[in-house]
Amino acid sequence: MANDPGPARISGSFNSSSCSSTSRIKEEGSRRRRSSCGCRISTNVNVSGHLFLAVALVVLAVAGWVPAVGAFNVDTVNYVLYEERANSMFGFSVTLHQEQQRSWVIVGAPTADTSDLQEGVVNGGAVFRCDISEDNRCSRVPFDAKGNTFNDKNEQVDTKSNQWFGATVASAGVDGPLVACAPRYVFHQLQPRKVERVEPVGTCFIARNSMQQFSEYSPCRTMYWGYHRQGSCQAGFSASLTKTGDRVFVGAPGSYYWQGQVYSINTDAVFPYKPPRYGQFGEGGNHQQANS
Repeated sequence: MANDPGPARISGSFNSSSCSSTSRIKEEGSRRRRSSCGCRISTNVNVSGHLFLAVALVVLAVAGWVPAVGAFNVDTVNYVLYEERANSMFGFSVTLHQEQQRSWVIVGAPTADTSDLQEGVVNGGAVFRCDISEDNRCSRVPFDAKGNTFNDKNEQVDTKSNQWFGATVASAGVDGPLVACAPRYVFHQLQPRKVERVEPVGTCFIARNSMQQFSEYSPCRTMYWGYHRQGSCQAGFSASLTKTGDRVFVGAPGSYYWQGQVYSINTDAVFPYKPPRYGQFGEGGNHQQANS
């Protein structure tokens, strides 16, 4: 088709400078490019319109009034190229990870088709691990291999279609865990009077042990329904791990009329489905929350 954008691509060069990795996403058939995880500068100057401003900035920088900023150009010769299916938003999030003496580029594709792994789920999103030294050597990390959840009464508990899993990815560092999140994950609040509320609470998963062991962290899957409480929490809009990997920090910008919250969660916590009476923060571990 003439309008087919082609496969989503991400290319990167890796070096030991202050910006240790760069990646570039290309859309075939389009002239637009977006750079991420890198620093880029333009050498084109409109002399007639900006010469005075450029000279003034140089003078201020020399005088110490403007802080210096380091930058480097994206390597267009020695790079590694990764490609996945078009319309998957492959490259929306990227991080570097090292485990068992192997280095990986972890790439989020929040609108990827996962129907082969998750029955009944449409474009749930995925996370890929890509070999840092070889082109197009990527495999999907099976953080969540289940479809939508149902309780013992066959009532649907959540909706994973279009949840944007992989919108957020982060690593704890060498041999540590990985976290990946779906901020548009929807939970069905099944109240005792059988009034169902469908709300975007968001969720995250952590991968351990060479990306073979997985656990879920959904701090807003609680009894506090409604946008005036935690119903529009969107947990996982941002996330980070401590260097030791024992705590995960989850951003939830939609809580309490979009005041937002930040959760600090012990990674041994468990978040079961218990509608209509479920616990506030899950079971096990130590949880802390703060309004942002």
